[in-house]
Amino acid sequence: MAELFPGRGAERRMPRFAGIWTTTFGTLTITQSGSAVRGTYTHKGGRVEGELEEGVARGRWFEPEHGKEGSFELTIDDGDNTFGGSWKYAGSAGWDGPWNGVRLELPSEAEGGNPGGWNSHPGGPLLAGPMVGEVSETEARIWIQARGTSPLSISFLSDDGEEIGAALSPERAEWLCAAFHVTGLRPGQRYRYEISSENGRTDRHELRTAPEAGARRLKIAYGSCFWDYSNARLTIFDAIAREDADVFLMIGDTSYCADLDARSEHTLMLTHLRNRNSDAIRRLLAEVPVLGIWDDHDFGPNDADGRYEGKGTSLRAFRRCWAQARFGLPDVPGVFSSVRMGPAEIFLPDSRYHKRVSGAEILGRAQLDWLLTGLGESAAPVKIIASPTQVLPEHPVKNGWDSFRTDAPGELEEILSFIESNDIQGVVFVSGDLHMANLIHVPGRDVGGRAGPEFWELTSSPLANAPWNEPQVGRGIDRYLVSEVFDRTNYGVVDIDLDRTGEEIALVLKDEHGEMLIRQPVALADLRVR
Repeated sequence: MAELFPGRGAERRMPRFAGIWTTTFGTLTITQSGSAVRGTYTHKGGRVEGELEEGVARGRWFEPEHGKEGSFELTIDDGDNTFGGSWKYAGSAGWDGPWNGVRLELPSEAEGGNPGGWNSHPGGPLLAGPMVGEVSETEARIWIQARGTSPLSISFLSDDGEEIGAALSPERAEWLCAAFHVTGLRPGQRYRYEISSENGRTDRHELRTAPEAGARRLKIAYGSCFWDYSNARLTIFDAIAREDADVFLMIGDTSYCADLDARSEHTLMLTHLRNRNSDAIRRLLAEVPVLGIWDDHDFGPNDADGRYEGKGTSLRAFRRCWAQARFGLPDVPGVFSSVRMGPAEIFLPDSRYHKRVSGAEILGRAQLDWLLTGLGESAAPVKIIASPTQVLPEHPVKNGWDSFRTDAPGELEEILSFIESNDIQGVVFVSGDLHMANLIHVPGRDVGGRAGPEFWELTSSPLANAPWNEPQVGRGIDRYLVSEVFDRTNYGVVDIDLDRTGEEIALVLKDEHGEMLIRQPVALADLRVR
């Protein structure tokens, strides 16, 4: 079988440029004969003609509707699914602007269509991954994008020599994406694993299963807003890996869907895959359990909500690219779920799929009932609500930013009142989205003459995007805002130790190098009616 992605130093095969692309200048339709390419595009009745050489198309463009012409140079990625390049007018000394494109639909296998994304693995059994997804005490899910439809197997090996395996057969209809489901593991144990197929074998990686429910300690790392995927020198993911956390939560904007990326299911898949294939995050994903939840940019266009017509397509693409046991409920679509790990239960609400469908809501009635029921039934000492949208602060209302106080004040009050009236203990909020970090504290409210639980929220953002660079503290617009970090990338940590009396929970914020920026101890005794 010919290698689709030749290794470094190998001679590059002739790219497949023929097809329909969504581009900077409208829809581009290309035909190809050997190295010769011809095509038309919708902007100003344009047409192109040129030659392909070593992955680069060079030639001339013509726009008869306004009598202009010039030249172009477009570099096609190894998967033949995206290109980036430049154009200029005839007579220009340098390039006048960018010309980028994404293949609109995945061609069939017979047509040579390749589901791989930007920076896919050049060889071996996988195009993308592995990524450790949801783990429990005895089970683990490992996400992959395979190189082909041939069966793959995974082998888990413990330190005492126990070996456990699983197998799967990828499908092209799923863009060759799948998740191994490995059972029969032991709580809190480290396992080495590798994946193999007729296309080769992966490197050996290591993961740890979830601690048992009676465990006293758990460390959760989290963050949001990962845009700078092509920067292989990002240090923040190496810093997160050094935390040796039990789980890493990517709570919103796990990838960024620009205008060209929202055109079809294929373009959405390529959006997810380019972040999954980032060299900066690959090492972390292969060894630390990762749970994902979306916000607007990985759901659809900027500020998209439940009225977005493409949300069904978005849901299919997102579910295909993550490895969690559940997404939503059988009769309630969305990506929300909850996971129990040691002393904590983590609730991951979906703040987009149902937003504004029936008015001033973010979760919607059915999802809100799911959250309240889950909080009421949870036996975990600590309950983490990891929301992509800020929950407690007031300054988003004054600034017109998304938040529960802005968009769903009724849902916010119902959540807080339910926790107070039912004495749901140990609830802490974490959130993302804002491109800055906020530590928020709401003192215990009156509950029938007693002090209700204190509410804490630590917002962490961005992982890899431009910081907001505008302070909120000192403006007098938020009585609950304790401190902030607005000028650098960051990630959050919830460090739980039930034997650390008086500060059983520590809310921690760190910079891209792992240096501490905020540390707020929280007493478990304060997270209850007193």
